[in-house]
Amino acid sequence: MTEQSAFRAGPARRRAREIVLAAVLVALSSATVSAGRSPDRARKGDPAAYALFRKMYGALRDAKTLSLESEFVWETNGEEIGRSSYELRLGRPNLARLESRSGDGSRTGIIVVDGRDMWVYWPTGRPSMPGIDSIRAPEGVENTFIRQPAPAGSRSIGGETNTLGTGMSAPILDPSIFHGLADPMEPFLDEVRSIGISTVDGEICDIVVAEYDERKRSRAFWIARSDGLPRRLIETVRLDREIVKREHWRKVSVNAAMPRDLFSWRPPAGWEEYLPPTLHRGLLPPGSVAPDFTVALLDGASFTLSEQRGKTVWLCFWRLACPPCRVELPHLERLRKRHGKNGLVVLGVNFADDRGPALEYLRKESIGFANAVDTSAAVQDLYYRRYQTLKGHSAVPLNYIIDPEGRVADAWYGYEKGSGAGNAALKRLGVIR
Repeated sequence: MTEQSAFRAGPARRRAREIVLAAVLVALSSATVSAGRSPDRARKGDPAAYALFRKMYGALRDAKTLSLESEFVWETNGEEIGRSSYELRLGRPNLARLESRSGDGSRTGIIVVDGRDMWVYWPTGRPSMPGIDSIRAPEGVENTFIRQPAPAGSRSIGGETNTLGTGMSAPILDPSIFHGLADPMEPFLDEVRSIGISTVDGEICDIVVAEYDERKRSRAFWIARSDGLPRRLIETVRLDREIVKREHWRKVSVNAAMPRDLFSWRPPAGWEEYLPPTLHRGLLPPGSVAPDFTVALLDGASFTLSEQRGKTVWLCFWRLACPPCRVELPHLERLRKRHGKNGLVVLGVNFADDRGPALEYLRKESIGFANAVDTSAAVQDLYYRRYQTLKGHSAVPLNYIIDPEGRVADAWYGYEKGSGAGNAALKRLGVIR
């Protein structure tokens, strides 16, 4: 089935595709990173545009309350894959309510943060979550909810919106920025530039464009001069296909009084908590045999996992449009140089990008460890199914450490400075001495 025909294959298939794309976008936006570009680089490009850009974030963080309504549309390859609307209410110190409705009005999902917990529930019935639905809470059962602890600035509201089932993915500006959550793309800001002035719903707006991660992601904001907040927002993410999100903020109100009961919710009697599986539940457990595979490397050689017996293999699935991946790969190269003599083999597998751009990046960063860049069905299956077992859920970077006997020593998503998890596993295996 082709990519485009998959989007026309009915609601269940569309919903599955939405979840996969949302997982990719969340991975790109929220995986832990610890290095990036200096903001001076963006400031020097167009100081006036950069000042407007920073003022927008300041207006969002400094408001006592904020309310707005917005349209949300996202598409890929020019084809719409989700349309919804949402109402957002934010208050201090840690209060939020986001109510989203599908474009046709048939589905509603609500997120409430009450100061301590985040509640997700569905007045019209919980939507299908392909491949992961709980037997105890089948699709359409109205009396189900999700509850998660949510200290201020600790949890992304935007990251939860794909569970609402309304055709919505993460908003372009995460509502949790209001509560102190850092924008994870900020370290990768390359440039902010002005492209003119426009009027939106009677508001005079300065239009600025922010470029991130060597133009792998762009965000355009129509920033109102009246309050420094955007009225239109467009984000473009350039993966193996282009994903575009569009929003139109209306009825923006700052510092107005809000009733406290907007941010209060408890499940009525008889409601049942739904516990969706986490990404990490899809990882192969320590001690299990790592699935064997053979991939073609960029230098023309081949790599077969079972031929690495007696060595420790660090396997990293990555893609260019993933900022944490681009921080992790130089770290892995340093590990290879230091500990290759102790039996460490590093293999990168890029399952998403064209060979040319990936090879250019590896050369630019002087990455010398073995890498495969292959978008074939076999490598897609290796990433999406054999090394991740939770259908419909995926993220990058995906890391595995495989011991000299070919068994999983550890596995995790994301990258932290110095990779504490990876180093701990390498010490256990005697690679780091």
